[in-house]
Amino acid sequence: MVNCLILYHHTITSFTKCFILRAMFNSEDFEIHVSGNNTVSIYLWNVERAEVWQAAMDFESTNIMTGYGYGKRKKDAEKAATKVLFKRIAEEEKGFHVKEETETYKLAY
Repeated sequence: MVNCLILYHHTITSFTKCFILRAMFNSEDFEIHVSGNNTVSIYLWNVERAEVWQAAMDFESTNIMTGYGYGKRKKDAEKAATKVLFKRIAEEEKGFHVKEETETYKLAY
């Protein structure tokens, strides 16, 4: 099972988000992908869902929008996490429309 967390915040740099993710999951098998300066994805293998949910809640409590998902493959987990993140952004950013694009996460004004 692959877990995916996608973090989006317009003022916190990707470097900072990567640093935090590495500190949180330093003992796990993970892979981090950076999509521009606003979005970072982490893929985690063999991690309990509760640990991923807790991390998502920790990020949300600091106002970092977070999507999470699970799947048998990275692509499945990313798709589920993207769906959650887009819903979260749409709820939070009234007046913005989320523009879905493959492999990128952009807001259209």
